[in-house]
Amino acid sequence: MRVLVWAASIILLLGVIGLVAADQWVRRQYEPALDAFSADVTANVDLFCEEQAKLAADPWFHEPRTEGDAGPLLNAWLGWEPGPKMPADSPLQVPASLEGKKDWDVLLASEVDFSTLDFGWMRQLQAFDRWDTLRNTPFPFPEPYFHLTAAVPNFIPLQTWTKLRLIHGIRSGQPLEAARDVRHLAWLAYRSDTLLGAMIATAILGIERKAHDSMQSPPPEWRPMSVEQTERMRGVFWASMSFSSIAAPVEVARKARGCGPAISRCTGLSEAVGMARYLQPLAEGSFRPAYAALGEAIASAPCPTSLVKTLWERGATLNDTPPADSPMPALPPWSRGLPSAFVGRHVAGILLSYGVQDLTHLKKLRAAPGAPATADSAP
Repeated sequence: MRVLVWAASIILLLGVIGLVAADQWVRRQYEPALDAFSADVTANVDLFCEEQAKLAADPWFHEPRTEGDAGPLLNAWLGWEPGPKMPADSPLQVPASLEGKKDWDVLLASEVDFSTLDFGWMRQLQAFDRWDTLRNTPFPFPEPYFHLTAAVPNFIPLQTWTKLRLIHGIRSGQPLEAARDVRHLAWLAYRSDTLLGAMIATAILGIERKAHDSMQSPPPEWRPMSVEQTERMRGVFWASMSFSSIAAPVEVARKARGCGPAISRCTGLSEAVGMARYLQPLAEGSFRPAYAALGEAIASAPCPTSLVKTLWERGATLNDTPPADSPMPALPPWSRGLPSAFVGRHVAGILLSYGVQDLTHLKKLRAAPGAPATADSAP
């Protein structure tokens, strides 16, 4: 009996040692990356707030706009990826004569008569100040909403039409009217509360500046966003999702979401909440304060579109079965029987470590030249 007790004790001890060793090995696969990420956002949250304040002073953020949702129009006019293509009767269909001519310099030098194009749809959009990509869509989204693989509007035609509109405005002697149209188009892309939309907005504003610079004597009142500001916009919006990640320290995330004119707040939330919701069954135990802070942020200052709230309340999780055509695999049934307190923490940590973004674009702004913008008049 004494021998059996000792043997059982030795086996139990070896098992515990094995579990501890396995736990330490798994933690080394993701904890260094998460620790480095945590230190990075902590060290750069003040820089983020400072650069966001400089960006928010740009005139583009202060132009008067009429409240309303452009989704019923843009969601029907554009194609979706993956999903239905652009309707044949959409006003955003590019004429066949312009196929393959989407480079700015090529279009500017072309002899195509742009006066035959109908830019009236741009003027229609002046009646709206946001673009909800989840409402009034040409197809229903599945429930729950799989953010990581869901269809999104194809924003690219907006850039093409921006070039056409600006060149026509220059040729017709109405560059300011064209600038107003494309600046508002950029605003709607940004106000879709998606990172993709924010990047498209940055590109559109860059095209506007290129059009301005192509004129020998542009109107003095035409003041496009500067190169420094578009670079700042790119850095701030890319960083916004990192500061709302559940892997960011809670107080750092709160500071970033609430500092100054929080122009990137909803974009950051939409990108971070989708992943947080997906990992929630496994990650909430280890990141409970971060989940609570996200819930508070969403409830205290609702975003103008339904995206963030939909992700938070009806977004898909790891436990949900993805649609049949989804590239995401479903978790095998046996995996749901594993002890979530132990295994779930490690799985969530590994997935988070793969998904964290660095702050390279933001940190480049630290040495960037240029004074803070002022809210001057704009087209």
